[in-house]
Amino acid sequence: MNVAVHNLMETVSTKKFLQTWLWTLVVASLLAIPQTIQRTNELEIALLRSKWIGLVGVFALTAIAGAWLSFSPLLNRITDWLDNLAARPLTPPRIALYVALIVPGFLSVWFVRLYVFGSVLPQVVPIFWVFLWAALIQTAGLKLLRKSLAWHVAFVGLVLAQGILFQVYGFLPIVSSDPFSIGYSEAGRHYYASLFFSKTLYGISLPLPFLHPSRYLLLSLPFLIDGLPLWAHRLWQSILWIGLTSASSILLARRMTLNGWMMAFTAAWAFLYFLQGAVYYHLQVCVILILIGVSTQKPWRSLTFVILASLWAGISRVNWFPVPAMLAITMYLLETPLAGKGWRYWVTPFVWGASGLAAALASQFAYIQISGNADLSAFGSSFTSDLLWNRLLPNETFPMGILPGIFLVTAPIGLMFYQMARGKTFHVHPLRWLALSAMLFILFVGGAVVSTKIGGGGDLHNMDAFMVMLSVVATAFWAGRACPERSRRVSAEKEAKPVWGRVGWGVMSAVLLVPMIAALPKIGFLHSYDRSIAEQDIQKIQETIADVAADGGAVLFVTERQLITFGDLQGIPLVPEYEQVELMEMAMSRNRAYLEQYYADLQDRRFALIIAEDQKFTEQKKGAFVEENVAWVRYVGAPLLCNYKPVVSLTSNNIQIFEPRPKESNCKDPFSD
Repeated sequence: MNVAVHNLMETVSTKKFLQTWLWTLVVASLLAIPQTIQRTNELEIALLRSKWIGLVGVFALTAIAGAWLSFSPLLNRITDWLDNLAARPLTPPRIALYVALIVPGFLSVWFVRLYVFGSVLPQVVPIFWVFLWAALIQTAGLKLLRKSLAWHVAFVGLVLAQGILFQVYGFLPIVSSDPFSIGYSEAGRHYYASLFFSKTLYGISLPLPFLHPSRYLLLSLPFLIDGLPLWAHRLWQSILWIGLTSASSILLARRMTLNGWMMAFTAAWAFLYFLQGAVYYHLQVCVILILIGVSTQKPWRSLTFVILASLWAGISRVNWFPVPAMLAITMYLLETPLAGKGWRYWVTPFVWGASGLAAALASQFAYIQISGNADLSAFGSSFTSDLLWNRLLPNETFPMGILPGIFLVTAPIGLMFYQMARGKTFHVHPLRWLALSAMLFILFVGGAVVSTKIGGGGDLHNMDAFMVMLSVVATAFWAGRACPERSRRVSAEKEAKPVWGRVGWGVMSAVLLVPMIAALPKIGFLHSYDRSIAEQDIQKIQETIADVAADGGAVLFVTERQLITFGDLQGIPLVPEYEQVELMEMAMSRNRAYLEQYYADLQDRRFALIIAEDQKFTEQKKGAFVEENVAWVRYVGAPLLCNYKPVVSLTSNNIQIFEPRPKESNCKDPFSD
């Protein structure tokens, strides 16, 4: 174990471990009660006259018992019994028993999640309560098998291993041969990725994506191999999530010069931490480049990697433009003392910051020029979209709310940092503290504002840059890589002398367990579909549009364009305009020029047929993403229905085929009020 880490971690006795587990159980039990009651209300179940009251009673009983036991002398006797049990020699029957504690404990979480709670009680805290019990039983089995392991070390290893398994498993359901989208425009992502190879796939050169180009560039790589099916492209996206997140997590642990189990634990925790938001895989490219290439000892190499990462950020998202330089500057501030350098200390951060921002802007400008998009205003759609400030607090789109959510995710790290730095802040120059705090604050505010943009705010992914930087700062202090002012390193391999305070096991438990709140819901059934019905629906589309396409009629696929991309439909020329995600973005940003062209094409009956999801004139009144639904119905759905009518409905999903209505229809102008 790294010496600095060893000095920063308090000694955890068996009793301390059990007390912390008990108080965690108490909190989980108390939170599970309102979630269970809320669910009974949603299902319109009379709680007091149903079996659900028994479950509420179990949660209440464990809360009371856990609080009492944590202070009871009985806990001392339990502790002594466990210590004596751990001292007994291993025999074949005992080995079999201890193994039996580990495996069923693991299976029980999956069984309860899938077959007991399932869709009846999908809330996360009840299954977290089950997980706590299972993890304690598993820890007992592992501790008794490996007597040299401390209780808390066994617990950490088991929790992290299962959390990774849950998260990795969560990316598997999408790997399906279902030819239709799984969720809102899911397969449409692969259509946008195909635009980088449009000449080969469609026989025409099409404009490149204006939304998240770097993401679609990564997704486009499987198109280098001719004939790969949709499931292979879905698998590639899962590999990107798992692989790039793993790479950045491992590089972060290596950057902190950790070794052995401590490096494995830190990398595993970072993997789970990043996926809470989640930090998207195309941002991880920036993180990986900075972690690989930036060194305070090699400023020119560092500058090169800052520019490379910023070029990538420039074709990603506007709020990521400064992130690579800010990450590099953060590592510089953490690892480089200021004392005695004066103004020269700030030359390197200034050069990195200015160069990184310039590279990002140049990259975006160059991409816009080569993208082939005639409407350049599309690239600035996020600047004209509404900001929905209510999404910062609990709401129907994101029940936890952005601010409470990010507080839950980062508060344990904040407490850990407080314990390390309490009474020792003088070891770092105030200007270093100010610069670090300012960058964290800027990324926090920027992420919060972006989260309120209509179309976002459904999770914490817009807080990604803040989460990444916080993880770098926290792990640097934890691993002793935050260099004090008066400390000098003998060589690049030697670490600064640890000067920070110790972190309590209770806080470390919270740092460990909070990411499980995001990991546990990933347990679910794999995606299934009726292949024969899907094939019948594709045949229905083919038969409906074949004659129209043969006669030269334009067929617009608002959604499900992957059916053309992957050859499920034959002989259908692609109409590139008005894809669902593009239409949604233009509706939310109220891009009048774009939308009026859309209305003109509808009124002129440019399209012989349109394939789209079921459309409605009525706007959604409540529920998740209400504002997005209102924008869609007003600016996209209602005009479509006014000019076209559904004539074919598919069986396997909510896709319909629309044909023109008589031209005398009088449609309301969406911009009229």
